[in-house]
Amino acid sequence: MNQENPSTGLNGYKILQMLLRGFKRLWIFALLLTLALGGLMGLRAWRSYVPSYTASVTFTVYTTGTLQSTSQSYNTATAEQMAKTFPYILTSGALSEIIREDLNIASLPSISASAVDDTNFLDLTVTGRDPQLCYDVLQSVIKNYPKVAELVVGPTVMELVDDSGVPTEPTNARQWIHQARHGVLLGLVISVAAMLAYGYVKSTVMGREDMEAASNAKYLGSLPKVVRKRRTTESNAPILIRGDENRAYRDSFRLIIMRVEKHMRSHGSQVLLVTSAIPGEGKTTVAFNLACGLVRQGKRVLVLDCDLRNPSVYDMTGQEVCDGIGEYLRGKIKEKDALEKLVHTPEGEHMPDVIYAGKAGRTSPELLGSEKFRTMMEKLRQRYDIIIVDTPPCSMLSDVSELSGVVDCAMLVVRQNFASRASVISSITTLSEYDIPVAGYVINAFAGVLGTGSGYGTGYGYSYGYGAYGYGYRYGSYGYGSSKKSEKSSDTQTK
Repeated sequence: MNQENPSTGLNGYKILQMLLRGFKRLWIFALLLTLALGGLMGLRAWRSYVPSYTASVTFTVYTTGTLQSTSQSYNTATAEQMAKTFPYILTSGALSEIIREDLNIASLPSISASAVDDTNFLDLTVTGRDPQLCYDVLQSVIKNYPKVAELVVGPTVMELVDDSGVPTEPTNARQWIHQARHGVLLGLVISVAAMLAYGYVKSTVMGREDMEAASNAKYLGSLPKVVRKRRTTESNAPILIRGDENRAYRDSFRLIIMRVEKHMRSHGSQVLLVTSAIPGEGKTTVAFNLACGLVRQGKRVLVLDCDLRNPSVYDMTGQEVCDGIGEYLRGKIKEKDALEKLVHTPEGEHMPDVIYAGKAGRTSPELLGSEKFRTMMEKLRQRYDIIIVDTPPCSMLSDVSELSGVVDCAMLVVRQNFASRASVISSITTLSEYDIPVAGYVINAFAGVLGTGSGYGTGYGYSYGYGAYGYGYRYGSYGYGSSKKSEKSSDTQTK
């Protein structure tokens, strides 16, 4: 049966995953940024602080010739009218000029007037940096304002009710703590955005919907997660041809085989490159089992191990390390009997022919682009219906470029919750740059939308797992050296 992937859209769980992934990586950056912005904005507010003083008085206002007690409503309206017209009187220049001449100053501090609601009280305030100047300006306003306002509201009398005197304390408090909090908040916002961005870029592919968001490559199917026992006499046998405990895996593979065969037949393709974005996604296992399934359909199939640095097909067949493509390209095998010496047919039912890579790390991958290799591929095309080429991860190495002239299409193996979207996009881009059509992709080790399956098997041993040597990939086990011990203990389900 086929394991289809349910919706894996951007939901709360995935956002939380991205945030946690970014937090693990960027928490020190977030802490330093938050403290730095908080400190800088607080310091800036502290250093830029300018004290401001306000002098104020309150008056009662009433018209001349009218008793205050009998004309309260009229006087209230007069106070309101004076408050409303005060800004216009001040900006008209008449009052301002009188005050400047009175005090012999070039400019005035801020002056304002307001009427107390439902009363005939008028508040006058003067705000500026010099407390004494503010008070002096206020006294000049008291003296000269009624004369200027008389033209607008008529003759008025202003009686002092309250006088604050010369201000001694600033009316504006230092805002550095408030600004520091703003800096901390800004740092947190930037940090969360950076964490989400990092988490999104580094987020792993969880299923079909993630792949559809990353590319327009065709979906070929999903393979369920299968846990294999640590070491048994059958641990190197391909999963496809083992017992009934892997029925779900085998049934899922049937649909993939059907889709791959249909694509190759409809496009006239004969050579299929099988690759992945990063090591450890199970591409060798998928490639070999695909070959076995095509043999079951009566096809003449060859598996060609072109991973010269880290050959893995040996472990799929139980074959000891032997001469292979590497030795042929280096001239260690004569041309006339090369295919007879290179082609092996593993024991077992429905097994494809195999050409192994040879001894790991002894051959430069650039030789895969040689005319000698192209000539060999032409001869192999005449012998086989389908040739499946196992290669290193295409987002890391240049080996794919050397094979671009001899392969017809490619299939990408994407292990669930393992390869980042960025690396998958990079892989597809690499194939496109070298004009290798992508037949589709397979989701490997699928364990559900929220699954965090780490792939087939326990992941111990050599495989493409966590070796100590690599070329450019943090967890890769690629290199020009090799480990014979690890070659024998690898688990084929993570190849």
